[in-house]
Amino acid sequence: MKGILVTGTDTDVGKTWFMLKFGSLLKEKNRNFHFLKPVESGCIEPDGRVVPKDATQFSRLEDKPLSTICEFMFKAYVSPPKAAKMENKTISLNQIIKFLNENKNDNDDCINIVEGCGGFYSPIANNKLTADLATELKIPIVLVVKNALGCINHTLLTIQSIKKLKLDLKLIILNNINKDTPLDNFEELSQFTNIPIIKLGYNEGLNPKVLEYLD
Repeated sequence: MKGILVTGTDTDVGKTWFMLKFGSLLKEKNRNFHFLKPVESGCIEPDGRVVPKDATQFSRLEDKPLSTICEFMFKAYVSPPKAAKMENKTISLNQIIKFLNENKNDNDDCINIVEGCGGFYSPIANNKLTADLATELKIPIVLVVKNALGCINHTLLTIQSIKKLKLDLKLIILNNINKDTPLDNFEELSQFTNIPIIKLGYNEGLNPKVLEYLD
């Protein structure tokens, strides 16, 4: 599969936000892409229907059926295996891999943008972590980091974990998820890693330079 796996240093760091901005940039540049968010928990329930909020945004931006983007949808806002258990269901890594293989875009000019769950070591399936998904896919990784106090520690630990598995970390996205970011960690974080870092400002577009690292 040609593409990237988007993971984070934690949950709620802005992975989906980055993916939407990246998709918008690719669309602007007339580049082919396909979103894949195989698992989503915390799904909203209008009229009794389970609707994956993030995957629905991907579907609208890409103009592709939701069924080609997300398959496993759970109500509770907890880890997918825990959410599945609460609904008397199970979810395995093999099921996730099967969905990805069946729905990926194999065209040479298309980049598949895959989103993991939570942080790199967050559970994604029964007894499996997003790290296990990354090991199976063996595609380049983009690490999304919330630009806040403590992020340097979280980022360096995650980098170390990715390198230990001999995976290819292409880029770090330092994400301002709030309008006011009192502490900017860009310069200090840059002192501790040679992985390229791109800042994503609050409600701003993504720097086109990101394409240099992900082509």
